[in-house]
Amino acid sequence: MTPAAVAPDGFGARLAAAVAQRASQVVLGLDPDPRRVPGGAEGARAFCRRAIAAAGPACVAAKLQLASFERFGTAGWEAFERVAAAAADAGLLVIADAKRGDVDVTSRAYAEAFLRPPIDALTINPSLGGDAVAPFVEAAAASGRGLFALVRTSNPGAAELQDLPLASGGLWHEEVARLVAGWGAPSVDSSGLSCLGAVVGATVPGRMAALRELMPHQPLLIPGVGAQGGRPEDLGPAFGGRAAGALVSASRSIIFAESPRRAAEELRTALWSAFESS
Repeated sequence: MTPAAVAPDGFGARLAAAVAQRASQVVLGLDPDPRRVPGGAEGARAFCRRAIAAAGPACVAAKLQLASFERFGTAGWEAFERVAAAAADAGLLVIADAKRGDVDVTSRAYAEAFLRPPIDALTINPSLGGDAVAPFVEAAAASGRGLFALVRTSNPGAAELQDLPLASGGLWHEEVARLVAGWGAPSVDSSGLSCLGAVVGATVPGRMAALRELMPHQPLLIPGVGAQGGRPEDLGPAFGGRAAGALVSASRSIIFAESPRRAAEELRTALWSAFESS
């Protein structure tokens, strides 16, 4: 879908500039597991800061999984804020992986809670429909921040609902993709990207080209590379001809690697190669 007019530069332009400056599409997933990261909230904070220092130079963004911090209560929220600030100080875009979504009044409150410094983008659940998504899009467009709506996720159980056939034809997640493209169309800026992106799992590479066609202006946030089995070389169609067309999130395969710096750099190189050969 092509918007009638180009919006003022916003999240899309910011994202494109960051990807170009860093020559990276790698998102450092920060989801410290207490079974492997002892010390409660403070242990999680220290672990994430070390991961940022080690792997951050090869990345363009950090994605903080809210549940990994919320489990610690008030101390966890403080740790989240401090890790987000550390990621921003390291020159990374900060994505809050919260998957929020509710009726419009509540969505507006969620937008106010998350679409503010040092957070640059938020993951959202669009299953309540357009009136619930609208407050997020309005807040993101007004603040130069971004959103990534769940479209086709990477977990095995996603197929149970997201791949259901519709009576009108096509699959459920394809209709969600069409809606996301429409909701995000007014915010497409000079980068050719909208402030409203989409989450599409690397574990379904056969869907990537079709979803990119349905969402030509959406930056894609792609989980599932590494521990879940997704491969960088399968992701060429995701970029849509733009270096910033796709960001690839990797968590366990980087933060628990023997050398997080080397793991992040290897993924950075593989993704840039996939983009250039697409």
